Amino acid sequence: MQKMLETMVDAAFGAGRILKQARIEGPEWVHEKGKNDFVTAADKACEALIFEKLAMSYPHIPMLAEEGSGTASGQEGLFWCVDPLDGTNNFVHGLPVYCVSIGLIRDGKPFLGVVYDPVHDDLFTGGEGRGAQLNGRTMATSGRTALDGAFLATGFPFKELDNLCDYMKGFERVVQATGGLRRCGAAALDLCWTACGRFDGFWERGLWPWDTAAGAAILRAAGGELTDFSGGDGFLFGRTVVAAATPQLCTSLRTLIS
Repeated sequence: MQKMLETMVDAAFGAGRILKQARIEGPEWVHEKGKNDFVTAADKACEALIFEKLAMSYPHIPMLAEEGSGTASGQEGLFWCVDPLDGTNNFVHGLPVYCVSIGLIRDGKPFLGVVYDPVHDDLFTGGEGRGAQLNGRTMATSGRTALDGAFLATGFPFKELDNLCDYMKGFERVVQATGGLRRCGAAALDLCWTACGRFDGFWERGLWPWDTAAGAAILRAAGGELTDFSGGDGFLFGRTVVAAATPQLCTSLRTLIS
């Protein structure tokens, strides 16, 4: 596992260098894939680099990635799940909240994760049986169990608006019951920031596997809890996620947003 993790970190750092340079020069080109859904030259370049590095060391493991690289369907027993630039909208507008996310899925569950924030040079790693680390140091969740005073993150619907009314009802209940709420725009970082205690919890709907794969592995390795909106384990492909520092807080948060 250590060699595999090192390969993932090397790929994440390589993609991070591309993003650092692009931040200085500005996006080479920006294309709108759909309403409020962007892809840039940096997305494509990062994904190509990650694919090359992972395939070179592990040619037998397929990859599922946001921009379409790789051959994984998501049904394999072992596959990579990659978001080369999580927070593209932030990146396009110069907001310094985005990251590289590389997860390994084993038997349908996040097994190992690497998330690299090139703006703040923060490297989050973690996985089953190896704990979680921030820049090489062991990290853990805040351990908060109660909603009162909890500092949370969410993702506002901005592409798929069919459930906006239900979301707003849950949003209002959370605001009234907790100590603060933020919307940062990069789910992988929201999960990692919950894993290291910066947030106590996070929820969002409309996410894809590459948004949650790496962060979920890291959060669980840090002692956190993560489910879908129904309380099950189908968050990876179910498009909904509730994450928190503890099972108690996760259950309470899920009750408010359901």
